[in-house]
Amino acid sequence: LCSIPRLASRRPATMAHAGASPHWEHMWGSGLGRGQAFDVGGVSQTLAAELARTRHAPRPGLSALVPGCGRAYDALALARHGFDAVVAVDLAPTACEAAKEELQTCGDAAAASKVTVQCADFFELAGQFDFIWDCTFLCALDPSVRERWAAKQASLLAPGGRLLTCVFPICDKQGGPPFAMSVPLVRGLLEPVGLRAARVLDALPPAEWHRPGANASLGGPGTALVEWQRAGDGHGDAGGQDAGCSCVGS
Repeated sequence: LCSIPRLASRRPATMAHAGASPHWEHMWGSGLGRGQAFDVGGVSQTLAAELARTRHAPRPGLSALVPGCGRAYDALALARHGFDAVVAVDLAPTACEAAKEELQTCGDAAAASKVTVQCADFFELAGQFDFIWDCTFLCALDPSVRERWAAKQASLLAPGGRLLTCVFPICDKQGGPPFAMSVPLVRGLLEPVGLRAARVLDALPPAEWHRPGANASLGGPGTALVEWQRAGDGHGDAGGQDAGCSCVGS
């Protein structure tokens, strides 16, 4: 249930960074369709539910980052939610092409105009963002670069900002990518770099689980959602409304 099917590759990977697997560009280059394999076919159910219950863009001018954006479904959702500048990053050139096509054909020019697709190395990104959505990005990286991932996320998060991690796939498996995740694993990475969990939702209903196309039916790997902020930040969000600070589970 945690495996991602491998498609026959028609082209080699053309970009690489530490911890990245050529597997992803191979799959995109083989003609990955909407809702196929790891492609969800639309916004992640986990993100959609979170944006419905929590106002993450309470004022104009806020920015968001989506590393490992794929077709940029989630980036579009963040733009519609109210973020004025959303950067969607992917290392796979074919994924970036698919993301740009999605923006052109989504039927929402206003939201699409707020999204910038960058074919880039996450570890080389500069600047800071008010909101970062990490969904199936950490699980795609080799375990040898997890500490680098944590340090980079902390450096990219603006003061008062929020990092939202979709902890997926939660299951018993060996190897990857994708690699099995857990809330304690992510805690062990982000707490040492100065981030603290403001909310932990580790008992999400199945309707809010992240479901790639290969696991679109009921069942499959579990999902948790953790919201992070700098340890020294106050309890309110970047724009004033409290995004929630009580921990549910651990």
